[in-house]
This record gives sequence, C-alpha cells and structure tokens, in this order.
Amino acid sequence: MPLYARLLVMFIPLIWGFNFVVIRWGAEHMDPVMMTCLRFTFTALPLAFFLKRPNVPMSMIALHGLLFGIGMWGVVNLAVALGTPAGLSSILMQSAVFMTLIMAVIFFKERLPMVKSIGVLVAFIGFLLVVMYRGESVPVIGIALMFVAALSWTGCNAIIRLYKPDRPISFIVWSSAFVPVPTLVIAAIQQYASSGMIDTQQLIPMPSLNGWLSIVFQSLITTIIGYGIWTWAIMRYGLGNVTPYSLLVPVSGLFFGWAIYEEALSSMEVIGSSAILAGLAILSYPVKAPHINKKPVLE
Repeated sequence: MPLYARLLVMFIPLIWGFNFVVIRWGAEHMDPVMMTCLRFTFTALPLAFFLKRPNVPMSMIALHGLLFGIGMWGVVNLAVALGTPAGLSSILMQSAVFMTLIMAVIFFKERLPMVKSIGVLVAFIGFLLVVMYRGESVPVIGIALMFVAALSWTGCNAIIRLYKPDRPISFIVWSSAFVPVPTLVIAAIQQYASSGMIDTQQLIPMPSLNGWLSIVFQSLITTIIGYGIWTWAIMRYGLGNVTPYSLLVPVSGLFFGWAIYEEALSSMEVIGSSAILAGLAILSYPVKAPHINKKPVLE
C-alpha cells in the first residue's frame, strides 16, 4: 500500500474516534433512534439524486445499508445513550478488526505474512488490556450491543470486499437510503409501546443546535467522506491491509473522551493504547507482495 493510501487510512480512524464523542454529544440532546434516522437521511439526500448507482446488486446495497445504519450505528447510538462511555465504545467496536481479519484469511484466502501477523498479535494484546480494564465498570448490555455493532461492521466489510463497488461514495450514499424508513418504524414502535399512541410531532422532534451539529458531522464527515475513503481502500488493497488501521479508533476515542468529557484514563489503558500503536507500526512495515487485483495476497 503506497504512502498516500496509508496516510488516508490512518487519518480516517482519527475522525471515527472523535465521532464517538460527537455521538454522545448528540445523544444528550435527542433520541438515539431518531439521531440515526436523521443522520442517514442527510447522508442519502440529496446526493442520491445526483450520483449514479454503483455496480452492486440492489439487494446487497440494501443489506449493506441495514447492517451499516441499523446493525452498526443504530446500535452504537443506543449503547452510548444507555451510558456506555465514548472511549470504551470506540474500543469495543474494534473487535470487528479481528473478526474481519479471520474472515479475510478463511473466506477470501488473503495471506497474512509473518511480520503482519506479529503486528496483529501485538495490537490484539493492547486491545485486550484496555477492554479487560474498562469492561468491569460498564453494564453488560452496553458491551453486548457494541459486539453486535462490530459484527455488523464485519458484514459490511465482507460485502465491500466481495462486490467491490466501482463508486465508493455513491455506494455509501445509496445504501444509506435504506436506513431512514426502518429507523422511523422502530421509533414509532418504541413510542407506541411506551405511551400507547403515536404522536408525529414528538416522533420527529426538531433537534437543538447541538443535535444538528452532531447530525451534520456524522452525515458528511464520518459517513460520506470517512466511509467513502474506507470503502475505496478495502476494494483497492484488501481487507487484511486496511482494517487493522481502524485500531487507531480506540486510541483516538480514548483521547477525545478524556480531553472533552474528562473520562479517566488508567495506566493500563495508556499501556494498551501504546501496544496498539506499536502493533500498527509493525503492520506498516513494508512487505513485498503482488497487487491485490492480481492475487489475493497482503502487501
């Protein structure tokens, strides 16, 4: 993977780490289900009317949208709203990295050279150190929800790797169009279950300024730009070359959670984060291999 691509896939997780703080910011001012609905509404519209449909079956575009919007970010928003710390949420989400690597080796026959295997192992040790410490102070439901979100992200990565959309941003925009209606239905069911009626004015409330800022950041920066670049990188360089860099998300999430919300950092979290960075440094060590388009071998 060339330097410019490596820098891009290192920069995107920093945005995603900050996004967990943005989610918490929005969840403090509006219902998490409706925040998800509005986020993907403004991701899809109006761009879906101007961007050509990607070369992916519509059923897979829809499945990606449901996994991405509801299974992943809808669940993340709910977990954060239930009190899961932003820093811990960003950490648990990265269990998707190891799920994706296993999938890449078993199902897509990508080979992991020894140097990269060592890097993954070191990063995994750092990941475990942080999770083992933080997990004790969080309700089990929050941890369970984040693993559901991670599994959904793994499914999204698999669809991208299998179908290789020719227009990454268009793929993200079109798949996002399948999210608002299901989330609106979920919100209506929640309201009916709690009050016995559906009030459309309460169902779709006008967000506060902080809510709008959170929605705009999640729609434009996190989703369209961030996942557009991520989709391009996976289809160009393979799952095994790209997904390990998302381990920068917990490092970024812990930092911003500490800096903005004063979430305490322990010495174990600092050690674990350092191990993650060391593992990524090892993963960045250049290994000569054929290009992914010629043969599914990791570079």
